[in-house]
Amino acid sequence: MLKTDWVVKSTLVVIALLLSVIALNPYIRPVLKASADVGRFDYVSIVSPMFLYKGAQGVLLLDKRNGNVWFIHKGNEMEMTYKDPLFVVHFPLEKLDQAPR
Repeated sequence: MLKTDWVVKSTLVVIALLLSVIALNPYIRPVLKASADVGRFDYVSIVSPMFLYKGAQGVLLLDKRNGNVWFIHKGNEMEMTYKDPLFVVHFPLEKLDQAPR
């Protein structure tokens, strides 16, 4: 009877230690959390990643808030630099809500 009591107590101690390791694991090694939140510029869409405008190569962007199309001129060929955006055209997106004629 003494031997079974020792086996039961040691098994319970091992179970308690394993449970404490599981419980303290997030504090010892924090879990990395990923967020699926929309980015800062979620209203901007890339229309064309490579576009020529007045002989300059760059990126063509659409601002979905107001329908403006912007061109961002790519800088030097060796470096990934971009210059200030240039306004290209305004699409009247508000006319999409109107009934067709």
